[in-house]
Amino acid sequence: MDRFDPGPQPSGRSPAPGRLGLVQAFLNTFWDLDAHGAEVWSSPEAYARWLGARGFSGPVSRVDLDGAVLVREALRSLALANHDDAAAPAADEVLDRVALDVAPRAGLVPRFGAGGDRLEVAAGGPDAALALVLGIVFGARANGSWRRMKACPHEHCGWVFYDRSRNRSSQWCSMRICGNRTKAARHRALVAGR
Repeated sequence: MDRFDPGPQPSGRSPAPGRLGLVQAFLNTFWDLDAHGAEVWSSPEAYARWLGARGFSGPVSRVDLDGAVLVREALRSLALANHDDAAAPAADEVLDRVALDVAPRAGLVPRFGAGGDRLEVAAGGPDAALALVLGIVFGARANGSWRRMKACPHEHCGWVFYDRSRNRSSQWCSMRICGNRTKAARHRALVAGR
């Protein structure tokens, strides 16, 4: 598997481009499409398998898994806030704290050249995966592409998608599924309230 492969997308939506694919795959591990909503990282061993498929090797502890889930949920909060261009200071604080911890251990370094300017990691374990995800998000926030990463606001979804609409107006991972369900629920509530 390619490290930056975002995985399957609902309703044929185009995935996040380039290196943001790793971030999208990381964020959507809360919801396994093949297992009907099961947590992908159900144990340190499951997290180690996910990391191994992306070329990050090494032992994974419960602390590593808890840190990854903490970062994932902070990033998901930011992706949900992207619908309204809102701030999420608590999420930013989590990312700052984790970045200060893992980036030095992972050897997060700038790289320049034909592949484009980017942050890379020198290490290969769980810290490297978190540092690389944070480095990609840092770059995406700097170039404005992060604002297109959104979490579906449907109460039973939350899938993180890349909004390719011209004016960043997409709301749902799938208008056919989550958008229609939300509209139908609003209609039912309106009719029941009469």
